[in-house]
Amino acid sequence: MTTILTRNYDTLVAEVKAHVAADAIIPGAYWNPSDNEVGGTGCFISCLTHSDDPAPAFERFGLTEPLLRIAESIFEALPIAEATAFFAALPAAVACDGKDLSRVHWHFLAAELRALPAQTDDVKAAIDRVTVGMDLLAKGQEWPDAADAADAAYASAAIAAAYAAARAAADAAYAASDAADAAYAAANVAAYAAYAAHASSAFPIQRQRDTLLQLIADAPVVEVAA
Repeated sequence: MTTILTRNYDTLVAEVKAHVAADAIIPGAYWNPSDNEVGGTGCFISCLTHSDDPAPAFERFGLTEPLLRIAESIFEALPIAEATAFFAALPAAVACDGKDLSRVHWHFLAAELRALPAQTDDVKAAIDRVTVGMDLLAKGQEWPDAADAADAAYASAAIAAAYAAARAAADAAYAASDAADAAYAAANVAAYAAYAAHASSAFPIQRQRDTLLQLIADAPVVEVAA
């Protein structure tokens, strides 16, 4: 993915505030035009783009597609009041122009893997190998060994029916199409695990929300030469 730093922050603040004030935040549906103050209602992504396409939010604000897909999944799982508050909290987490959000989804996936409950030694070894790969991707490095990474990814499928890295990680996996095949396989395994157990009390959606917002807040600000 080509890195685009956060931009047009003041516009992001104004547009999020306007959509919240207009009661335009509606889970479960993409953009639906209406005669309210912002011209319609919709979900997390569509209130940023007035469409079902996250690409305009990437181009306008530097919000990456994997990040937005994660946010959308979390948003859809929250009660309506909390979903609106989550959308409203986005600008404060972004905080400024010049942030590099291109690796937030890998940090998120690694964090969710670490939050898994205790496993058998064999399963833990597989999870740990995948987590190492996620950490490397989060640092902008390559997965060390494609074959080992793929083996670890598929081995970790043993937990997919019972545990989740995170429900929201599914969208990060599918959006990260520029990743190495092995990394993509690993993310897909975590994704299927996520869908299998997203309602588990071990993975409260509020914790996932807070993790994502904190990772956005902690993302580095890049100094751009004049």
